[in-house]
Amino acid sequence: MKLKDKCKQNKSMNLFIISVSMVFMSFMTGCGGKAPSPVEKVVPTPEWVNSVLPNDTQTKMFGMAVEKDRDSAIKAALTDMVSRLGTTIESSFESNQKVENSYSTLSVKSNIKADISKIKINNYRVVKSFKINYNEFAVMIETDKQKFIDGLKSNLEVEKQDIQQKFEALKNQDSLNRYNVKQELSQRANNLVPTILMLSQLDKSFSQQLNLNYVSSKKQEFLMESNKLKFYVSGDEKSSIFVKKIKDYLAQNSFNISNSKENAIHIKLSTTDNITNQSISIAVLTLNIGVFDNGNSIGGKSLILKERYNSSLSSVYKNASIHLEEDIRSQGLNEVIGIKLNINI
Repeated sequence: MKLKDKCKQNKSMNLFIISVSMVFMSFMTGCGGKAPSPVEKVVPTPEWVNSVLPNDTQTKMFGMAVEKDRDSAIKAALTDMVSRLGTTIESSFESNQKVENSYSTLSVKSNIKADISKIKINNYRVVKSFKINYNEFAVMIETDKQKFIDGLKSNLEVEKQDIQQKFEALKNQDSLNRYNVKQELSQRANNLVPTILMLSQLDKSFSQQLNLNYVSSKKQEFLMESNKLKFYVSGDEKSSIFVKKIKDYLAQNSFNISNSKENAIHIKLSTTDNITNQSISIAVLTLNIGVFDNGNSIGGKSLILKERYNSSLSSVYKNASIHLEEDIRSQGLNEVIGIKLNINI
């Protein structure tokens, strides 16, 4: 065979081999499709997610929750922590605690959880977290118990000092203002009872009785002020029916009514009237109210009362007094006579 013919033969063989290889590769691509994706490895849920939360220790408190994302789970875990704390303290209080000084055990118990639910815990850390699936995330948190206790103590002392300072600032105030503010401060002091009981359960060195005595002293200071608060209501001849309505309202709300203006809040009334000459006569009454403490004005108001006049002035005054009473009950005494008096706080 000639060399030229042999080269042609080799070239044809090479083209055949290349063609067969391409057909084979096309066949494999068409039949096999894309290479299979690797199977995602399923991470088993850790035992702690479905286990009972660890009990609080002498130094740590724990909380756990499952929510749609990490941030929501942390917030829920903090709520869980303080909720369990409230249940623990309430149970301990029920078993071991006897509260003196006329505190109601039932009312204190009902306030313990409510008071704890308002507590904000900032010094916590996430100790465990796990994404269960696309819309479930589990976290476990812990906080330092001593820091928590120290925070409660600090807040308690700040509140007590603020209450005390406001009590002392009332010495030169009028009796109505002293009554109002001492009532509010006494309630603020009483609201400290659940915190005091919490601390007595969390820290055995905490002086529960000393702090309960403080609360009682503020209550006694208000009761003394309440006993001293008296009202003397007077008026001119035309105002007598209005005087009675105001006296009745004060008495119904357990305020002392005095027969003398000495050492009393003096509510002074005077009334004028005017009858128009129209086809339907209208009586216009002007009720002037002044409120005084030791001769100093502390409130007051002028009221315009309009009534139909049917030839009987006594009926006009009677109807006006009824309407005044309705105004006091609907708007409040403060609005009607121009004072500020805490009623039924």
